[in-house]
Amino acid sequence: MTATQHVTTSTYTTSNNPDGTYSVLSTGTGTLTLTNTIQMNKVQQTKVAVFKIARNEDNEITSAEFIKEMWVETKNGSSVDFEVARDTELGKYKASDLAIKTLQTFIF
Repeated sequence: MTATQHVTTSTYTTSNNPDGTYSVLSTGTGTLTLTNTIQMNKVQQTKVAVFKIARNEDNEITSAEFIKEMWVETKNGSSVDFEVARDTELGKYKASDLAIKTLQTFIF
């Protein structure tokens, strides 16, 4: 008697890995293979909003003040936070006092 083995492959992209895909191979025997493929030479344009935040002693945000909205460009999976930090206007703020929220992203 031989057993039939069913193999299922799924590929998807997640928000924390927009430049690549995860491929999942399931053999039905409990074996799971996860492959992360990063596509190099991708350019990503991201529109972000930057806020100055204040926190209480429990590290909860108590207030937020809008500072600016801007576009940043990242290449090959570099960090949006790093590109925002390069803005000279934001240099007068401590990094721990800033919150960066992504509004829109285009990948080329």
